[in-house]
Order: sequence, then structure tokens, then C-alpha cells
Amino acid sequence: MDANNAAKRPTILASIGRRLAARLIDCAIAALIFFIVKFCVGVLSAYVPAVTPKAGFLAAFFAAFAYFLLADALPNGQSLGKRLLSIATVDRKTRKGCSISQSFTRNAGALVIIDWVWIFMESRTRLGDMFAKTIVIQTGNLTGVRSLADIYDNGRG
Repeated sequence: MDANNAAKRPTILASIGRRLAARLIDCAIAALIFFIVKFCVGVLSAYVPAVTPKAGFLAAFFAAFAYFLLADALPNGQSLGKRLLSIATVDRKTRKGCSISQSFTRNAGALVIIDWVWIFMESRTRLGDMFAKTIVIQTGNLTGVRSLADIYDNGRG
């Protein structure tokens, strides 16, 4: 899909419900990453005395936090939660998937509760989205995950 055609296509912004559900799924995945890394480091500490429980906690925390900050930079701007709910984070102008720097910028602000208040405004854009110059769009329906080329045009698939 070329960027010029993508920018000209009409887009449907993702609903607040889908965005919230995707965020909850991503938080659950981050928690799962935390526990998996913590468990693996715990097992490793039995064989490597230099690996301490504190090191395991820190490694697990940073792995989960890295997913939380950078998940929207996964292919097509879809974290695992967004992919499940057929929404994507894209650049506001080019409609290309969210970059690593955009993902970091938009999600670093999500730690502040007031960031989510902005989503209830007419533009449905969080403060983090404004800083990162991104939007969250619908890429399909709940029964299937589609690519950005399959964005609905005026309600027709």
C-alpha cells in the first residue's frame, strides 16, 4: 500500500470500547511477560549463583515495561491487544504503522491518568496520541484481523 493512497483514504477511528479493551489485553500480556521472565530468572538462579531474586524482579519489570511502551510499534501499528480487536495505531498523516519513537512517546504519557480523559473528547485522541502525531483506527471487525489496506471506506469493506 503506498503512502499517498493511504493518506487519501477515509478512516474510521477506533471506538473507545475497543481501545480500552485492547489496553486491558496489553496490560494482561505485560503482566504475563513479567511473570514468565521472573519465573525463568528464578529457575536460572538455581544454576547461576550470581542471579539474585532482585535481579529477576528488575529483569521482569523492565521486560514488561518495554512491552507496554513499545507494543504499538509491532507490525502494522498493532500491539497484540489491538491485533485481536482489529484496530491499529498509525501515523496521523501517512497512515503507516506506528514507529518505535511514536510508540514510546504515546505510551509514556499513558502513565498519567489525565492522558485518558482526552479520549472522551470529540477527536477521540489521547494526549499521548497528540504528542506522537498518531491516531487509532479500525482495521476490520471483531471476526477477523485485516491489514491497513483493508480499512473500511464509508462503511463498505
